[in-house]
Amino acid sequence: MPSAPVTPPKAGPVGGGVAGVDDKVAATASTDSVSVAVGASQTITVTFTSDDGLPISGFSVYGSLGTLPAGWSAPSSLTCAAVGPGSGCVLTLTYAPLAVETGTLTLDCVYVDNAGLPRTPGPCMTLAYAATASNNVLASVSPDGEIDAAIGGSQSVTVNFMTDDGNAATALTLSTNSSALPAGWSSTASGLTCAVVSTGNGCHLPLVFAPTGAVTGTLTLNYSYTDASGAARSGAVNIPYAATSSQIVVAGVSPSGQVNAVQMGGQQAVNVTFTTSDGNAASGLSVVSGLAKLPAGWSSTSTAFTCGSLSTGNGCQLPLIFAPDALGAGTLTLRYAYNDAGGTANFGVLNIPYAATTNDNVAGTVSPTGQIVAMLGSPAQTVSISFTTDDNRLATALQVTTNLAALPAGWSYTPGSFGCSVLGGGSICRLDLSYAPTGVDNGTLNLNFAYLNNADVAKTGSVAVAYRTTTNDNVLAAANPASLNVVTGSGSYPVNVTFTTDDGNVATGLSADLSALPTGWSSTSSALSCATVSVGAGCQVALSYTPTVAATGTLTFGYSYVNSAGTSKTGTVSVPYTAAP
Repeated sequence: MPSAPVTPPKAGPVGGGVAGVDDKVAATASTDSVSVAVGASQTITVTFTSDDGLPISGFSVYGSLGTLPAGWSAPSSLTCAAVGPGSGCVLTLTYAPLAVETGTLTLDCVYVDNAGLPRTPGPCMTLAYAATASNNVLASVSPDGEIDAAIGGSQSVTVNFMTDDGNAATALTLSTNSSALPAGWSSTASGLTCAVVSTGNGCHLPLVFAPTGAVTGTLTLNYSYTDASGAARSGAVNIPYAATSSQIVVAGVSPSGQVNAVQMGGQQAVNVTFTTSDGNAASGLSVVSGLAKLPAGWSSTSTAFTCGSLSTGNGCQLPLIFAPDALGAGTLTLRYAYNDAGGTANFGVLNIPYAATTNDNVAGTVSPTGQIVAMLGSPAQTVSISFTTDDNRLATALQVTTNLAALPAGWSYTPGSFGCSVLGGGSICRLDLSYAPTGVDNGTLNLNFAYLNNADVAKTGSVAVAYRTTTNDNVLAAANPASLNVVTGSGSYPVNVTFTTDDGNVATGLSADLSALPTGWSSTSSALSCATVSVGAGCQVALSYTPTVAATGTLTFGYSYVNSAGTSKTGTVSVPYTAAP
């Protein structure tokens, strides 16, 4: 930010023009008001023209550029030898607030009017601004400043929409009727709607200014959207324009709109083509903003660019490469100078918005985690699948391609289809399914989905949900033999007890205390423990009866377990026995 005010130039008489005309400088900002999220920034252009189209000289913005409010920055001075249609007298400001605030920015001007009279009118522009905590949709115009086209010629214009903090806004709609634009203006789009607006999603409006007669004015485009917090918002962009009777050089960019490239390894070739508005030859074109100090990620094959002669289709092209190493977005500004067909020196400005993207992936996370278990006949349970990106950058246009109306038995999704216009970057994208089994079953539910990642690459993915049904089953104990009738003193008699579930589903955590068996009975261990119980002989205990005296009784011990429905239960083992002399 400049620290010292600039002394206004001394105004003097101006030759030429129309004697006695008391014209004024008109200042048009690219937006009616500025609203920027704290921590983000916005570039604002102010275009200076004469209110009657006649030339004004000795123009300067002074004083106020040295004492800008906090958060504002600009060049230390701005002087323009001539102000009028096609003069390209543009001031670029940047607002990057560090705290929530509101205020008004004021610019002071001095100039010499067409009558040769020095003017120091004081403030020539005021602009209200605010720093907010939520994201805003901003509109940038390329080329910036006043849009000039010769009568009978044309100038292509692109309005690019993006958020100031990188978080996604949604449902952007152009409120201004694009079929009822001012005379000379047209658009190849019948309207503009963008489901998602962030950085790098290509939300732009193409326009053409092709005047058929003398015309001047400001095109105002109003738009509405929903910010990241869900609040309804609106904005506007101002585009000053004028038809000129003289020739101008215009710059076209391919690809049009915002230039995107994948971070670390990706690149995008960009061609800037210079042509004349009327097809007649211009000469001595050069890029004066310098190609040696392009923004990070941008490069050119040379540090200087010139065209000795240019018209239409003569191949005056500047090749550029955008290959970002880091995530970010901005605007590349190119200023160029030339001599028109009459030999008059002139210049123009081209803005190229750009953004670095990532080739990220979308993954689905299932909740609850692990295998989904439901008891037969129980109420339906909700199974949620949350979709997000692996780098928290945005992805768009997610659709579950699996037919959600034909899910496996027990599974359902009432709406029938599912999609998210945007996900990642804090946006919530969640699919809620219901699982209410109608029979004993187990399997895997596979859901396929498709999306556009942050680099606008079409990708697909899938998520697997393992599930099974269970019942409120029981663990049964079977003794072999079921009873004993033996003779004392004749040795030991084995008894094997096998534990199984009555429906074949798995029970867990079976345990039994075998430390207090009746006289004559023994076991290889004082306790029984089985991690799982199902069918077969996987859970057994080996007992032995060695009677030494006559006895009659029943061997009894208890056991506990958790059944397949997760319920804690108990059971009892009973083996009748008799020992005779």
